Amino acid sequence: KEQVKAEYAAYRKTGAPVLMYHGIDTTLPKGWPKSLALPPELFEIHLKYLSEQGYTIVTVEELAKRLEQGQSVEKYVALSFDDGYKNNLTKALPIMQKYNAKGSFFIVNSKIGKDYYLDEADIKKLIAAGMELGSHTYSHNALTKIDPKGLVWETDTSRYWLKKKFDGYIVRTLAYPNGDYDAKIIAVCQKYGFYRALTGHMGLNTPDTYKKAPMEMFRVTVADDGKGLEGFKTRLENAYFYGFLQTKGFDINIIRDIFVSD
Repeated sequence: KEQVKAEYAAYRKTGAPVLMYHGIDTTLPKGWPKSLALPPELFEIHLKYLSEQGYTIVTVEELAKRLEQGQSVEKYVALSFDDGYKNNLTKALPIMQKYNAKGSFFIVNSKIGKDYYLDEADIKKLIAAGMELGSHTYSHNALTKIDPKGLVWETDTSRYWLKKKFDGYIVRTLAYPNGDYDAKIIAVCQKYGFYRALTGHMGLNTPDTYKKAPMEMFRVTVADDGKGLEGFKTRLENAYFYGFLQTKGFDINIIRDIFVSD
């Protein structure tokens, strides 16, 4: 028992979680789960806790480069925001700046400028603030369920238009819509210039996991589960614990994929 505790304590120092947020507000477009609309005051509680615990809060790209270079990621965490909601700029960014936090914002090209979503001027403000711009594909279609001919549009065209609209910005990080991907999708995304991608699988990103599967980075879904800070602490801890279980040959994500339907 004591040996396992020591192993776990040592393991925690080797990797870092990526947190997945969506809207930082009390409303989201119709049809989205209410739990994914996180009140700004709760988001601040999260960042305050991370700051007090000594975490360095970075973009996914910054985390990936540290993993590549073998630099320490102990007490590092990356923030990611899916879909490109306008409240990511108006509500999340000021709180992030208060806590010296960076993050990665995954944009759906077809949503830019529409209701609820960031417009081009908003996205330029995020880039100017030192945030990472990532792709959430062109249309947010589940990649394994579309005609393979459409994959170039969802991936390569997404990167092309983001580069064209945002002063030559080179996007290298992808977030799979709905966490939907397979080996063929990975190959396509790498072919069209993505260096790394985020899944919906829980775990810890270590130099070993990143070297083995940069297109399958782990992340933690953050939602308003009604449990406040304690709920967040549990989700954060789960990233470490699930990652540790994976090193022992037990991957809870496999079990979840079998029993949780799309």
